[in-house]
Amino acid sequence: MKKIYILIAAALALVACKDNFLDKTPLDKLSEDAVFNSDALAEAYVNALYTVLPDPYQEGNVGCITDEGYFRYGGTSTRYIASGYMDPDNVMYMKEGGGAHNTRTTILNIWNRTYEWVYRMNYFLQYVDEKGSAMSEAAIRRLTGEVYFMRAWSYFLLIQRYSGVPIITKPHNLDDDFTVDRRDFDDCVDFILTDIEKALELLPSKEECTKGRVNKDTALALKSRLTLIAASKLFNDPDNPEGGVFRGTYSRDKWKRAYDAAKAIVDRADVDGAYRLDNTYDGIWKNGNSPELIWAKYFVATSDANDNYTKKAQLLYTVEYWNGWEAFHPTQAAQIDFEMANGKKWFEEGSGYDAKHPYKGRDPRFYKCIAAPFYPYEHTDKNGNTSSDDLLLYYLYEGYTMADFAAGKEEPSYTSKAKHTASGNHGGLELYKWFIPTSYISESQTGSILYPWFRLAEMYLNLAEAAYMLGKEDECRLYINKIRQRPDVMMPEVTESGESLWDRLVNERRVELYAETFRYFDLRRWKLADFYENVPTASGKVMVLKNGNQMDTVYRVARLYDETKNNTNYYWANTAASKTYFYAAEGERNGKPIEYIITYKWLGKEYTIDYGDCILNQNPTPRYFPEDGRNYLMPIPRNEITKSEGKLLQNPGYK
Repeated sequence: MKKIYILIAAALALVACKDNFLDKTPLDKLSEDAVFNSDALAEAYVNALYTVLPDPYQEGNVGCITDEGYFRYGGTSTRYIASGYMDPDNVMYMKEGGGAHNTRTTILNIWNRTYEWVYRMNYFLQYVDEKGSAMSEAAIRRLTGEVYFMRAWSYFLLIQRYSGVPIITKPHNLDDDFTVDRRDFDDCVDFILTDIEKALELLPSKEECTKGRVNKDTALALKSRLTLIAASKLFNDPDNPEGGVFRGTYSRDKWKRAYDAAKAIVDRADVDGAYRLDNTYDGIWKNGNSPELIWAKYFVATSDANDNYTKKAQLLYTVEYWNGWEAFHPTQAAQIDFEMANGKKWFEEGSGYDAKHPYKGRDPRFYKCIAAPFYPYEHTDKNGNTSSDDLLLYYLYEGYTMADFAAGKEEPSYTSKAKHTASGNHGGLELYKWFIPTSYISESQTGSILYPWFRLAEMYLNLAEAAYMLGKEDECRLYINKIRQRPDVMMPEVTESGESLWDRLVNERRVELYAETFRYFDLRRWKLADFYENVPTASGKVMVLKNGNQMDTVYRVARLYDETKNNTNYYWANTAASKTYFYAAEGERNGKPIEYIITYKWLGKEYTIDYGDCILNQNPTPRYFPEDGRNYLMPIPRNEITKSEGKLLQNPGYK
């Protein structure tokens, strides 16, 4: 290989090079000797590898595939996956001959992209090992450690989605055999762990490392996340103990490995004092120096407006204007799990829930994750002026009373929309997490300063889960409560045990890690997606009815089921008399009725939630997780199966 092609523009944005490099060397084609014998250019090469996975601030955010949210415009990015129609053909991007949007990326189909980056990683490792380098010893050691980490990170991302994958450790040539078998899941985990250990040996400590670059603690955090997933039911199933490509061989010892890995990074905080929980929940995305951050991606304030990834980041912030163009609406299913301030869920007896003010008195994290109607928020205009006003998300109906909205009557058109209410089918709640009120944002200027890849709260939850699985319930409660006792959260301590403690743990991850892409993978590794991702995509709506001096506010939200009140709502009923709801003329999904009344289990009791008051046709296609469970793993793209001449084994359930 005489010339080496690199993403030099992206790399130079991450590292400063001396002017003489720009004077003497073409920016798109550099000789191997020029790159691997220069500390600065080799670092630029490695910097480009950091983009193996785009940050989740995307228009087709993966959270919109789960019960966290939805993307109304996501027909070729999120809805076809959320609706259970994903297959080896439509998961391919349009540029590859498939149906998936090229830039509205969910960062789920990463097969082709990741192996391209793995090739670059392998090339670096082979060149430095076989040909040597004139780089300084310090640069060789650090950059090699970073590349081992990036390769471990890349293969982790692959097995998290596909289970066992081909392991490629050498850069291929054009005439190489591409028919590589998938390896067993356990083999892949062992390979990744080996790369992590190599990275740990070579990487600098946090104290010696530049912010944003990986270090020993980053490797420890990845080890915790990897071993937790490898121990979880999807890949470590006592009911299916035999291992292979699609899952590992069952062993309870895998929970001990996960526990030890989580304890190692947690001890860096609790023993060494290298990290601590941020005093404020939103500090993890507002404070670039948050003590909670283990590894984050940092952003510059401005960028080219034609840069899709940067531009899409703005579309995640739905509390700002953009003339109705939004990318993430929280669901009613999500708001259900944010407890009341007294630690009870709103449907529990004694919660203090007020149906006339359904979003009042919640866990403080609710208001930092989700923007609810009539709650104040700050925002900054293009002139730098920051002000605070109510986030008004309602529809005004002038000349109407509640009687005009009795069941069976056609809903009249609203008179006007309130500020920030973008469309006639608005979801009633907005994503507030990641928004920075003091930063003006536009299509060419991002308000984001960082995305946290790893943070301490996740490590606490990882340790809590492994402890629970090993019967260490006191320790499980300890780490859940550490998070709940964050100074600006201060939720009541968890005291439950047994299955109720498991409920608390699942819910704490749901709330603390909301809209951080964890929900998709958590539901799969726990094998709970077949329940939660069949909950209807229901939205809220606030209707203000004004008739003379009389004014009533009606919240169309999820409620406890009461058969005596079924179909007696104060609005046009969008439900049928039976327990189904309809999307246009479609009243069933895959031949079965779509239920809008769902029974949840919580702390040893069952609660039936009625979504009939909600907007049920907000998302044009209904959510559906296939009964055969195929969506627990991603399909390998058809073009990759074809290139392998059919040697690559497809995941179960996909044709």
